[in-house]
This record gives sequence, structure tokens and C-alpha cells, in this order.
Amino acid sequence: MPGSGTRNSGPGHGLPQCPTELALTLFGKQDMSYSINCTSARWHQKLYKGLMAAGVLVSCSAHADTTVAKNNTTAPKAAKEHLEVVGVRQPRRLDQMGTSGQFVTGTQLRQKQVRDTNDLARVLPGVQIQSSGSFLFPAITVRGITSAQDLYHPATTFYVDDVPVLPINAMQSLIGIESVQLLRGPQAALYGQSAEGGVIDMTTRQPGPRAHASFEAGAESRYGYHVTGTADGSLIKDWLYGSIALTSQEQQGNVSNPATGSRRLGGFESRGGRATLRLAPTDRPWELAFTVDGACSYGSQDVYVGFNNLRDRQVASVVPGTPDPRLSRCGYDESLHGIYHFDGWKLSAIASWQESDISRSFPYYSYISTQPEQWSANTQELRFGTEGKHRFFDLVTGFYHQTTYQDRTSQTAAYVPSYIPYPLTTSHNRAETVALYGNVYWHILKNLDLGLGGRLSRDMSSIAFNSTYGGQTLYAGNRSRNQNMSLGNVSLDYEALPGWHLHGRVSQGYKPAGFNYAPTSIADATSYNPERELSYEIGTVYRYKKFFVRAGYFYNNLQNEQVYVGPAGYQTIASAARAHASGVEGEIQWEFKPGWVIGADGNRTLSKFDSFNDGAGNSYAGLRMPYVPEFMVAGHFSTRFQTGFGRIEPGLDLRVTGPQYFDIANQLKQPTYTQLDLRTTWSFGNRYEVMVYAHNVTDKLYRTYAFTGPAGNVAQISFGRTVGFDLKVAIGNSNQ
Repeated sequence: MPGSGTRNSGPGHGLPQCPTELALTLFGKQDMSYSINCTSARWHQKLYKGLMAAGVLVSCSAHADTTVAKNNTTAPKAAKEHLEVVGVRQPRRLDQMGTSGQFVTGTQLRQKQVRDTNDLARVLPGVQIQSSGSFLFPAITVRGITSAQDLYHPATTFYVDDVPVLPINAMQSLIGIESVQLLRGPQAALYGQSAEGGVIDMTTRQPGPRAHASFEAGAESRYGYHVTGTADGSLIKDWLYGSIALTSQEQQGNVSNPATGSRRLGGFESRGGRATLRLAPTDRPWELAFTVDGACSYGSQDVYVGFNNLRDRQVASVVPGTPDPRLSRCGYDESLHGIYHFDGWKLSAIASWQESDISRSFPYYSYISTQPEQWSANTQELRFGTEGKHRFFDLVTGFYHQTTYQDRTSQTAAYVPSYIPYPLTTSHNRAETVALYGNVYWHILKNLDLGLGGRLSRDMSSIAFNSTYGGQTLYAGNRSRNQNMSLGNVSLDYEALPGWHLHGRVSQGYKPAGFNYAPTSIADATSYNPERELSYEIGTVYRYKKFFVRAGYFYNNLQNEQVYVGPAGYQTIASAARAHASGVEGEIQWEFKPGWVIGADGNRTLSKFDSFNDGAGNSYAGLRMPYVPEFMVAGHFSTRFQTGFGRIEPGLDLRVTGPQYFDIANQLKQPTYTQLDLRTTWSFGNRYEVMVYAHNVTDKLYRTYAFTGPAGNVAQISFGRTVGFDLKVAIGNSNQ
């Protein structure tokens, strides 16, 4: 199989049984700690009970204080200022970052029906997010750097509330998201490994003193639906606050399988929830927030059509007697955040636990492969920095520690005409990272800032593997590897004129060394080397009243690029390539009259292998890197006008994606394609809202993933035209 079927294995031995030990120590006279014990077999029971308890408390609070905000078509001043700030770890205005960033509000996400991470490309210019065999692994591409070459160590990292998301959980529903921030380019100094392309940091709504509740429901063509409910408010006045969010969504696919009679493969369904308790006494300089969330997703795994037969919407290589592909994933997260403020400084501490159980099986030709996996990660971070604007410098420094476990079992069997099992491979993988980091912005002059950042990291990885057949051990072994890494960045930001900023940045990124998760032999268990990136960026940002423009140039140089080599179904990761990606990008937005906004964004990227030999005598030097569109261009328009029946807000989005390849040999190509989205929102004050929309109006089908397998060239295709409506009812004031 291709990337999603690339070998990464392991049983459940060695996986911590969640005693989750979350400990947080704050400055002061007392130490505050939290500890929770659980077992992976009962995580769903704990989640259900926790969500129900929080829901009762929060709903009671919301019922006691339900004030409806007055109709206001303009955002509060504080909100407008907030829109210009990015960087959770070191907040700065967009035009003062020294690099390129993006800030998207929860309202903007809702306006464009962004309900999961796969939809974020609609609101993040220059970002491509596509499925890669299944919803487990999104292929994310930013500035010519793509995660499709190593799905288990994505080049662009997702964060939720400043906690790194397990790669296996990257594709997830967005529940109660208040904002999404994108930082383009390597972010290793503050965010560490696997942040070569950038970081997407999502922030959830934190409960506050004002009660707020909302309910949202909608339906789409192809039998899709979504339902979301949220509530938050005060549980103990001026002391304790709580929130709860629940969601359920389903989207049927558009691929049929004549062998089984199934007609709606390629879709998914997901259900999840999140509950937060926030202890924030008004007369104290500290606060604590504990969050628990979980979700289960079900769908099709590896649903492919013939590469040149997209309109048939029929599974390729149909073999009667083989079942439909299937995939299920259940994940559970808990985190504890603490903040202490004193004399213009802030101390932050984060502890989190994540786990995920995956079951998947997928047929290909006359064979079937099953690959259950269990993942867990334990993360601690302590961060110390300045806050406010009264100093001549902004500083943040911290300590980071994360341990990740992955266990996987992998077995392929001949399925037709009879079931004949092949060898069973299991593996247990462990990765640990310990790091010290820091970043400072020095205000050299009133209009000139110098940024310096660095990170010292030690990465430790190990694998234990075993392959058996007929009760006999074919091969087994243990491997480990440690490495030290030092990285840095330097940036300049110059305000040439009021509202006009020029910036430049040189930064480093990396992905650690590691092992193929499911080696097929002793020789295959050798490690691959760390990947390193050196990136250069120059750009400008200009803002004047309702006019905004951004432009820039980037150049990324990759050493020891980690890429998949070998035939589909037997791919391994090798650090075999040197490559570069360069390009230009820009964005413009103009509110030419109140409520009337027009904008455009685009980029052109050249990405090539400078040297690359796959070990079998094949050279790919000079060829384009896969999953990197040659260009992306988008146009946006929205307006707003008041009527006697409420406020109406129509809008459209037009996106053109240039040609790209899906393989290192540049044989499988997706030509340029265009997508048109339309929407209209009808609002009654701030309480009721009805939205009607159509995505991919022209019903354009395009390939999102492709490879050459036993049945020839196959591809995964996009959804066709989707038409839907959405209803939202809100109670209370969302502004804290």
C-alpha cells in the first residue's frame, strides 16, 4: 500500500496504562498538583461521565444568566486589536513577527464551513491539506515542504491550546475553536521538531464570567449532517468557570464497490466532546484550566479509483469476495494548564496526556491487510517570559519534554480464493525529546526589532520488533538511537513608514532520526538520519485603514530529506535526498466600502530534488518534489447589508490549484483544477443565523492522492459538489 499502508507496526506491550500523572507546580507558597488514574479500556466511560457532569453544571449556569447581546454589525474594538496578534507562545502583531503569519477567528471558520482540520486550507492562504489514503494522515504542504513524504512525522505540526497533537490525530473535528493561527516557515526554536513547514495552532474558547450557549445543526447533500452544542459560564462567581462542547457529523462518500454492493465509500462519521474547568479567582495572579476531550471517527480506509477513471467513481481492482475497507479511531486527551503573572512576567506550565486506538483493514487486489495501532504521548512544558509592552525587549524561554509510544501489529493475507495468512509483524516504538529553548525580540530602535532564537534538543528513539509465521520466529531485534540537535533563527523587522513593515528571517528546522515502524527484515530496521532545513525569507506587510497587503519570497534548503522509497506496500523511509523549495507569495484585502470586502492571495513554488538516489540505482535529481502544487491562487468576495428581515451576508471563494505530482518519478500528475464556493448567511441579531452554501459548485473531481500498485495506477478523489444549510441559535454574549 502507499503511504497510509507504509510499515509502522506494534502490539500493546510497553504502552503505559495511563496512569496519567499530570503535575503542575506554581510559584508561591503552595504547590498545586493534579493526578488522574485511568485505563485505556474505560477511557470512553470517563469521558462520558466527565462531559455529562460538566454539561449539567454549565447548563445550569447558562440558564441562570442568559443575556442576549444587542444587535451590532461591527466587532468590538478589543476584538479588532486581537485579530492582529499571532503566536501563542510569544504573542506579537502580524506585521511585527519578522516572519509570515495568519490569524483566523472562529467566526471566519464558521462562515466558510470549516468543521475539521482538513477544511483549514479554505482559510489559510498558501496551505494545502489533502487526505492521503485515509483520514488518519493529512498530507499538509506549506512553502514547498510537505508531510506526504513522512506521515508519522509531519512537516507542519498541529497544536490545540499549545499542546502538540499526535500525528495520528491530526485529522479531527474542530470543537469550540476560538481562533486558528498559522506561522509559516521553520518554527523549531519555539516549537521544536516537525515544524519545518510551519505550525498551525488552534485555540479553544475558554470559559469566563459571561454565560453563553449555542446550538448548531445542518444537513448536506450526499446524506451528510452535523450537530454541535456548546455552553460555558460561571460555576462559582469570580472563582470557577466551566464549558462543554459536543459534536456529531457524518459525510457519505461518492465511491461504489461492485464487489460488495456498497455505494458510499470514502466518507466518514465522527462524534466527540470537550469539557473544561477553569479556576481563575479575580483577586489572584494565577489560574488553572483542566480540559478533557475525546472523539471517535469511523470511515473508509484506502478507497481508490482508476487514475484515469475519476468519473466512474468505482473502486479500482474489484475482486469479488473481498470486503470493503474500514477504519476506526478513538482518541482521548487530557491537559492541565497553569499561568502565574507577576511584575510584567508570566510563568506557564502545561502537562498533557494523549492516547489513540486505531483499527483498520483494507483490501488490495486479492489480498487484505490489517493494522491495529495504539498510540500515546505524555508532554510537559514549563515556559517563562515577559508580557506587556513596557520593556525594550520581549523574551520567552522554556523547558520541553515529550515521550511518545506506538504499538502496531501488521498482517497481510491472501483473501481470494481462500484465506492464507502471511507473516505477522509486531513492533513497539518509543520516541523521547528533551529540549531547552528561548527567543527574544530586542527593540533596537523605535521602529527596528531584532529577533534571536535558539533550541537545544536531545532526541532518543528505539524500536523492538518481531515477525512470526506458523509459530516460528522469522526475525526479531531491538534498535536505539540518540542524537543532539542545536538550532537557531535570526530576524529583523523594520517599520519604514507608519503601517508599512519590512522583515527578513533566517531559520533552521529539523525532523529527528528514527526507524521504520514495521521492518520486514533485520536489514530494514536500520535507522534513517535526521532531516535538516535552512530557510531564508524576506517580506513586507502594509496596512492602511481597511487596506492590507502582504508579499514575500522564501528559499528552503533541505539536507537528508526523509522520503518514502520502494514499491507500494513495501515502502520504507530513507534519508536519501537533498532538495530545495523557493517561491513568492502574496495576499491583498480591501474593504472598499463598509461591509464590502474583496481579497486575493497566491503563491508560486519551485521545489526540486537536487540529488536523490533510491538505493536501487534510480536517480531523481532535477525532478519536482511530490504533493507540491506549482502555484495556488484564490479570490474572495463578501458583503453585508441590513434589511428589515435581518442582516444578509453573501460571499464567494474561487481557488485555482496548479499542477502537482504524486510520485518521486513525476509520472502521476494532477493538472490544474478550479473550485468555486458560494454562501449566504441570514442573521437575526446575534442570536439566530441561517446559512446556505455550495462547495465545488462546478462538481470538479480531482485527485488528492495517487500511487502505482499491483492493479496499476490508482487515485483517491475529492468530493464532488456539496450543497447544504446550517442553522445556529446562540444565547448569551460570546465576548468575555
